[in-house]
Amino acid sequence: MPEVYQAWSRREFLSVGATATAALALGRSPGLAAGSRAAGMTHRERIERALRLEETDRLPFGFWWHFPNRDRAPRRLAELALELQRRLDLDFIKLSPYGLYSVVDWGVPLEMNGGRRPPVQARYPITRPDDWRTLRTFRGDEGEYLVVLEAQRIALGELRERNDDVPLAQTVFSPLTSCLKMAGRETLLAHIREAPDAVHAGLEVVTETTRSFAAEVVARGADGLFFATQTANAGYLTNSEYAEFAKAYDRVVLEAVAGRSWFNILHAHGENVMVDQILDYPVQAFNYHDREAGPPLRELRRRTDRCLIGGIGQNTTLVHGTPAELDAQVKDAWAQVDQRGLILGPGCVASLDAPEANLLQLRKSVESTASL
Repeated sequence: MPEVYQAWSRREFLSVGATATAALALGRSPGLAAGSRAAGMTHRERIERALRLEETDRLPFGFWWHFPNRDRAPRRLAELALELQRRLDLDFIKLSPYGLYSVVDWGVPLEMNGGRRPPVQARYPITRPDDWRTLRTFRGDEGEYLVVLEAQRIALGELRERNDDVPLAQTVFSPLTSCLKMAGRETLLAHIREAPDAVHAGLEVVTETTRSFAAEVVARGADGLFFATQTANAGYLTNSEYAEFAKAYDRVVLEAVAGRSWFNILHAHGENVMVDQILDYPVQAFNYHDREAGPPLRELRRRTDRCLIGGIGQNTTLVHGTPAELDAQVKDAWAQVDQRGLILGPGCVASLDAPEANLLQLRKSVESTASL
């Protein structure tokens, strides 16, 4: 018998999400002690120096994954993010709302699969070019955006209460990425080439909403944006299409927080990253699939003086490798950049199938760099 899924509105999904927090409880590892701060730099100092490509007392470390079907309630999302930071003594928190939060208010219904499987689109609301002209602008502090801001508020409040200096970067999707989530990859591409004016009309609305949200994120205390694009891939858009439909709108969002935030990260998702198109983005760090798609960290270091975030094969070595192989990968990443200007992290969201032993090894490997 085929599986039957249910499509949920945002309001319905919010109501059930708060009751789904018992499943898949985040495990605790007694061996992961927060021992680095007492002996050396603070988390913030370590990140600030890494952004300036200066020497640090050890390899800085960030790590993130999703919390499927446990991330709907703001308090639960904040608690899960804080617990992950405590477990691994991370140098920064990348807050990870579920991947469709930016488009639910534009009519994307959610297909809830349960367990470790994240929600996906039950359908795409944009099917015809004229559909782009029906989108309306939202404030950055209403609807689903307010849910994410509330999770951020709770996380930052807890950090203040424990007098912790861990920086926090909020996930913000690029305008064209949100458009992709509303139309699907092939439909979006067809509309860009067949009805560009209609897509621009939609992009103006999505960009203004995203700009407003990004401004709220920073005004409410986040140290920067984890600005994610899923369209900067050669073979999808041409260079001129990317410049017109992606980059021009991305800059509107990023310039809205320029001078008001200090830790903005560009995440270039997927394979065949259009490196030449992204190197001049106004961000402090680049994150991409260096291990699983390339280019290697050493190659990008030759092309930019921005901080790099990567070094972990999030679906390969982290999941299938031995602790010794993971340790070798960490040390190799640190060596590729001459031991500065790198924050160890996954090239994208880490797999939940990572063995506990490998998570423990990441912490051990990071600490061992203090003596290299």
